[in-house]
Amino acid sequence: MSVSKTLDVNEVFDDLPFSAYQIGICVLCFIVVFFDGFDLTVIGVAIPGMMKHLGVSPAEIGAAVSAGQLGPMIGAVALGMVADKYGRKKTMFASALVFGFFTYMTVHISSCTELGVYRFLAGLGMGGVIPNALAFGSEYAPSRLRAGLSLYMWAGMPTGAMIAAFAASYLLPHWGWQSVFYVGGLAPVAIAFLVLIILPESISHLVKSGKPEEAKRIVRKIDKSSTLDLSADLRVQHQGKEKSGGVKSLFSGDYAKTTSLLWLLFFLSFFLLWILFSWVPTLLKQAGATTEQFSIGFAFIHMGSVIACLCIGTLMSKFNKLNVVKYLFLGAFVAMIAFGYFATHAFTIILLVSIFTGMLVNGGNSSLMGLASAVYPSEMRGSGIGCAYGIGKIGTLIAPLVGGLYLEYGWSVLKICAVNSVSALIIFGIVMILQKHMRSSAGGEV
Repeated sequence: MSVSKTLDVNEVFDDLPFSAYQIGICVLCFIVVFFDGFDLTVIGVAIPGMMKHLGVSPAEIGAAVSAGQLGPMIGAVALGMVADKYGRKKTMFASALVFGFFTYMTVHISSCTELGVYRFLAGLGMGGVIPNALAFGSEYAPSRLRAGLSLYMWAGMPTGAMIAAFAASYLLPHWGWQSVFYVGGLAPVAIAFLVLIILPESISHLVKSGKPEEAKRIVRKIDKSSTLDLSADLRVQHQGKEKSGGVKSLFSGDYAKTTSLLWLLFFLSFFLLWILFSWVPTLLKQAGATTEQFSIGFAFIHMGSVIACLCIGTLMSKFNKLNVVKYLFLGAFVAMIAFGYFATHAFTIILLVSIFTGMLVNGGNSSLMGLASAVYPSEMRGSGIGCAYGIGKIGTLIAPLVGGLYLEYGWSVLKICAVNSVSALIIFGIVMILQKHMRSSAGGEV
């Protein structure tokens, strides 16, 4: 009796050249992630204007921004699993629409309660967009490039943040804080329709949904040289078994400790990131910067982040990924202290230190995205990245509230940065534990 040949969707692109079609998919995923970064900046640079508009204290608006982070946390976990089950394309489309609409509605706030509600609802959409965009682009990449490409796509976040900050340096003085939410709300709606029109569906989802021929048609668009034997049956690794997606699969076998440590890393990293990004404009203003200066300073932090993402993608493709993550956070510890120390110096020095800080703090955070994309197979990747991203969002939920309390207590910029730099050292230690686990696990070290 003949045995039918099978082809694993996790490996289907491994022996093929990286085509223009795949590059196009990754570029669109980059653009989707771009608006997470844009949103990250607009809320940070708008806080001083919104405080004045609403007549509230830093602690009050910090609590509202923190409440808004419940949305991304819930959306990332829930919609990552929804996408693994029902398809990433539809989930990304709907999520982008929700994110764009409620970001736009922020223009009309009249209280901190309304701000918290709109940020929560926009965050639900954002939480569904980002992990699925990274998982989608990773699925269409060969395994040898997966971690690096995840970083290049994640570079959309600091790129969006940098462009938004430069735009804010003009928009805020001329058009007020509302202007950045007009742009940040309407553009994602347009991107949502590009996703619907241009992107194919997830190949693993099509195979699991009983549509292997549709999956093969997509593969044929990429395999122009007909290298692959598409008479073989496409299959999803572990299909029909416990490791078919969902939270339960993330805690099966060797994945249990990996997932637990990864979640802790995401929480601490996003907390550190948002302590910096939520309050940098306010901290610089407290140190004497003008509206234009703190917007430009914020832009330079994100410029450093873009540089880091592009470099880290290459580093993670060539070197041990855990070593890259580990040393980035050791550098982030130094960078946070340096930013706090030089925040009151000449503006030129602030810009230089801002680039350095963005490269290491956001670079470390970005490296975790590449790591998460590498440790999970395609049928678990949406849930894996989504849940880790959602846990990270708990850190972003707490950070604005904690930062607001720091300012209420009159802490200096240096004291805030020095205290929170300890998070980077803790991350360094956790990565060492994860590294030891990966070396001893059956799958080896990524």
